[in-house]
Amino acid sequence: MPARRPPPTGSERPAHGGGDVPPTALEEKQRLLGHMVRLVARGVSNGLFVAGQGGLGKSLTISRTLAAEGVLPVLINSHITPLSLYATLFHNRQGQMIWLDDCDSVYQNLAVLGLLRSALWGLGERVVTYTSTRLDGLPARFAFDSRIIACANTFPRRNEAFRAVLSRVDVFELAATNDEVVELMRAMAAGAHGSLTPERCLEVVEFIARAGGSRQLSMRLYEPSLRKVEYAVQNRVPWRELVRSQLDQIGADDGVPRPPDARGHDLRAMAQAAAAHPASVKMQEEAWCEDTGKSRATFYWVKREYERQSGGGGG
Repeated sequence: MPARRPPPTGSERPAHGGGDVPPTALEEKQRLLGHMVRLVARGVSNGLFVAGQGGLGKSLTISRTLAAEGVLPVLINSHITPLSLYATLFHNRQGQMIWLDDCDSVYQNLAVLGLLRSALWGLGERVVTYTSTRLDGLPARFAFDSRIIACANTFPRRNEAFRAVLSRVDVFELAATNDEVVELMRAMAAGAHGSLTPERCLEVVEFIARAGGSRQLSMRLYEPSLRKVEYAVQNRVPWRELVRSQLDQIGADDGVPRPPDARGHDLRAMAQAAAAHPASVKMQEEAWCEDTGKSRATFYWVKREYERQSGGGGG
């Protein structure tokens, strides 16, 4: 079995508030990724390839899941040569978990892909071989029974050798729309941040949603933006331009128009659902989700906002 360590004592990310509030759409995707990681950690699968844009929680989900399983991975998170990978596979050939994180460039290397194919599949034993005059005491072949998790921001295109690797492992793509990213930010804002109140955190999230334009948002914006707001509040300077500078790091708005007053539409749909079904929150939820096409988690957030603005209580 892979090397083990005690599960961490720190709490999981507080993605949403009370137990009655369902997880957001992005959290559901992260949970599904967690199950895929457990399949590898528990030996059901030999390997897993995870693709998806940065900042959606790939590495965090993998790290937390492995820690919860008591697995300490052998982490490779930069460029690695074929010979170095061969040596790593040999020295960790029995009962280990090898994790290739942020190694996109290696998936274009045919020698690396050949090693991964051999390490992940075989008739009976998985046998890895390497022919070189520079083996420096390493055998030219060995049996491999460890497991591998690999991550990348995108699937390499038009690469038959890479597709041959994918055919030997489970594959998961973690993707999210901007609405799903903002939805999770709103849920996290309910837990406050440092000296900032939940109301201020939510104000920052709404600013990110409006000012983001057509940029591809990610969860990596959340905490850095809130740290800038904390600084601005403590030093009595405007915070919006500091947060906008954080958005500028992910590229300029390409001018694609955003949907007009999406928040207003959500609130109007909530008013209609509440008027149509005053005695049933469940029926309000069903009507609102059908009208807007958005998730249950967003329904509860909008419902609280609607009740706050209308001065009403929970239904």
